[in-house]
Amino acid sequence: MKIHTLVILCWVLCFCTFCSLAQDKEAISITYGVSRLHYHDTAAGMRQLEVKARLPLLHQGGNMLVVGMNYKLLSPDDLPAAYGDALHGASVQVAWIARLNERKSLTVFAQAGLFSDMQDISAKDLRYGLGIRYRVRHSDKLATGWGLGYSRQFFGNQLVPFIDLQYMPNQHWSISGQFPIKPKVLYHFNDQVAVGLEVSGDGSSYRLSHDKNNDQFVQVNQWAALARLEYRFASSWLLTLGLGSNLRQSYRLYNDASNIPWTIITVPLGDRDAPVQEIKSRGLQLQVGFAFSPFR
Repeated sequence: MKIHTLVILCWVLCFCTFCSLAQDKEAISITYGVSRLHYHDTAAGMRQLEVKARLPLLHQGGNMLVVGMNYKLLSPDDLPAAYGDALHGASVQVAWIARLNERKSLTVFAQAGLFSDMQDISAKDLRYGLGIRYRVRHSDKLATGWGLGYSRQFFGNQLVPFIDLQYMPNQHWSISGQFPIKPKVLYHFNDQVAVGLEVSGDGSSYRLSHDKNNDQFVQVNQWAALARLEYRFASSWLLTLGLGSNLRQSYRLYNDASNIPWTIITVPLGDRDAPVQEIKSRGLQLQVGFAFSPFR
């Protein structure tokens, strides 16, 4: 299958967005991170670059259509050659946010894209997901949401239940994000500077070359706790710095899946295929990011 056919297919499959698109306010964000790890006696690492762009295409009667595009690059340092030189994820998302009344909204979302080493692209490199979220604004200080996402990963079917929280009891403290995927607690010194803690979870998979690797895939699981600094400047620009530790970090290499198990976030339900190779390690993580938020 040619690459332009796959790109068209990605757009056709998308009618909403994956979990973060419905709540993020950034029009453009760029995040670069470095994770350190050890296997045997080797010091290795993984460099990550993520670029997100989103735009509201329609706003009518309180309802909104939002379209987004994401690109993620994982570049291994001193990992075994079997894991590939670089892993890419390029996806399209769309979200329909329906306003039910002054306080409540319902969001449906989906995502489709190519996740592979991009060596010889085929339909097997395609991943997709969808979900729903119900949100209530209880007051000027508190809003909550409850949702469930589904993702068809190369290792099987992944369910991601989540709770959205936006809580600011006073002008200095805020608790926000998606629990348990990406919550954060911040102390705001003023409108420009804030510091705090963030927990970030990622469970994803990338297909390797059919010709060179016989459709093997890499499953990446990461849970990190980071100290976070936010600096807002020129009204709409945000600089973020994060430093902390990977509480859990694993890179598993699998043969093409012979069964289709279910997973809740990163926890498998029942038996699954054994990995051909596995690297598990804690280690330091550093992140830096820029974002442009004209929709605040």
